[in-house]
Amino acid sequence: MKVTFKDVALSYDGKVNTLEGLNFEIPDGALVSLLGPSGGGKSTTLNMISGLLAPTAGKIYFDDQDVTKQSALARKVGMVFQNYALYPHLSVLDNIAFPLKMARVKKAERYKRARELATLVHVDDQLDKKPGDLSGGQQQRVAIARALAKSPSLLLLDEPLSNLDARLRIEMREEIRRIQSETGVTTIFVTHDQDEALHISDHIMVLADAHIQQFATPHTLYASPANEFVAKFIGSPVINMIKADTMKADLAGVVPDEILQKAETIGIRSESIVLHDLGRKIVATLHAEIGAAHQFGREATATLNYNGETLLSTELSSMPTGTKTGDFSILATGFFLFDHDGKLIFGGESHDE
Repeated sequence: MKVTFKDVALSYDGKVNTLEGLNFEIPDGALVSLLGPSGGGKSTTLNMISGLLAPTAGKIYFDDQDVTKQSALARKVGMVFQNYALYPHLSVLDNIAFPLKMARVKKAERYKRARELATLVHVDDQLDKKPGDLSGGQQQRVAIARALAKSPSLLLLDEPLSNLDARLRIEMREEIRRIQSETGVTTIFVTHDQDEALHISDHIMVLADAHIQQFATPHTLYASPANEFVAKFIGSPVINMIKADTMKADLAGVVPDEILQKAETIGIRSESIVLHDLGRKIVATLHAEIGAAHQFGREATATLNYNGETLLSTELSSMPTGTKTGDFSILATGFFLFDHDGKLIFGGESHDE
């Protein structure tokens, strides 16, 4: 199922919009993450899709059907929440089959479907256990299976990995990707973790300050952020941000003068600062002092002091020990100029997706 928002806004108090001007289309069969800081509107958007919240203005469509005023029950979506909300007194099998029981599906048929879903989410060896006997990851799998029981056209996941430890989060995000791929159900996944979103999503919608900052593929968000907010929010380590005046002399003749005059801020990905150009396109060569250098397993970082600014590089592991100063290339890939409003005006790839 395709989901479309047209000029959607939501206000809790009738005065200030929590979200406004939402216009987007989620493709049929895609896994889309809603990503942003706390209070950015991720769960609010998800709740408007589910029908738990009604928009103050605008229209919501499932395919070509206007569902703006439809109840959550009528929309027939599957939802998985942060706390899983499993029934503690029911077995795993009965938890998965419960929505089918409420729909008056015959016992043999609903248990057959529940066992199929248990196999899909890899809990078919836990069917007689109660939720309290399961790990957090197993409980999440059961919750996903239960949400899929009535074959919904949409699966909505609201921060489902938040309660899991780091290793299990990685395992379960891959499982969610697998389950979505095998079922083909359109899936909308709320998270504040950009690493999580980048790894599993077909598209990511970045929400902040009541607006969509950018809606694109993970690659496009990283390689061509629409604005400063997206550039800083996506990627680890956080992108280097310096005042444009610091580097304008080194960019003369490379960046058109009319763009350079509008540039307020420069963003440089840490992997785009290298010892030499390696045959790749560069935008500038900087002379800088070497600050602190650290090795973390196979990862190495070094700071450069350049015209009063500090830049972090993750590509200087081959730099000779004891080096105090040097010339460093800035690759065109991962180099961005932003104007006074924070909008991307130079660098990156096309971000029209």
